Amino acid sequence: MMKKILLISLLLVLALRGFSQQDPQYSLYMFNPIGVNPGYAGSREVLSAVLLHRSQWIGLDGAPTTQAFSINMPLKNKKMGIGLQFTNDKIGPNTSQTIKGTYAYRLKLGNGKLALGLSGGVFNYHYDWSKIEYKQQDDVIPTYASESFTLPTFDFGLYYNTKTFYAGVSIENLNEAQYNLVTSFNANDGNGSSKKVSHIYATAGKAFILTENLVLKASAMLRFANSEASIDLNVGLLLKNRIYFGTSIRSNALILLTEINITKKLRLGVAYDIGTTELSKTTGGSLEIFLGYDVNLFKSKVISPRYF
Repeated sequence: MMKKILLISLLLVLALRGFSQQDPQYSLYMFNPIGVNPGYAGSREVLSAVLLHRSQWIGLDGAPTTQAFSINMPLKNKKMGIGLQFTNDKIGPNTSQTIKGTYAYRLKLGNGKLALGLSGGVFNYHYDWSKIEYKQQDDVIPTYASESFTLPTFDFGLYYNTKTFYAGVSIENLNEAQYNLVTSFNANDGNGSSKKVSHIYATAGKAFILTENLVLKASAMLRFANSEASIDLNVGLLLKNRIYFGTSIRSNALILLTEINITKKLRLGVAYDIGTTELSKTTGGSLEIFLGYDVNLFKSKVISPRYF
């Protein structure tokens, strides 16, 4: 019971104070880049849909779970891309849903294309105060605290890609929307409100073609928010353009992952995070699964094989 109380209290503080881990965390970012950069829209040159589920800290009450669906495609002139994203994120007593539309303008640059992307939408937060067990009565949320609110959100991204390389930088939550959620935690903070903190993501990846049937792929993602930074480093092998086996390193986890191209249209990805902190002693790790499906709407020539 004490473990549950401490976890819920921590998660509540993170949500109200605007800690850098407000947004969902993904281990399979390299297989669904639009999740962290709107400039990716249309870069796959086909209509691409991805369905994802993530269970973090399995076995721990109140641990985060995330479901996401995204779809993006180029327009027929190939100079523009559009997309739609939906995310459902649950952490303890807090549930949030986000829906965003995405637009990217793509420019020919060297051997690749440079895209400028913008996404906008709304997110809804809902707090169920009845799910919180208080260790001290002084921490009880007052009855006037808001339970649900909906606010706008905007993201911007730059994305460059060739057949074997990509790099991008993006800023999420550009407008840093104010929650105006007054509780005993933040009533003395001056303005008495919390906000959705901007997140900066920098990503890069490279495919090294070793033989006709063997490709070495490496990628990295840097996250930055609230003067805090974290980095994911990934490396793995793609066999016969069908099966990818790789590993990632994060400051708090070692990640084992795979992507399987079941057909030319259908792909499946799985990641398992092995925690390296004290918290890992009380959980079963984290599991992330995605299913992707591609459709060549315009029957146009696309890059094959597709490394990113």
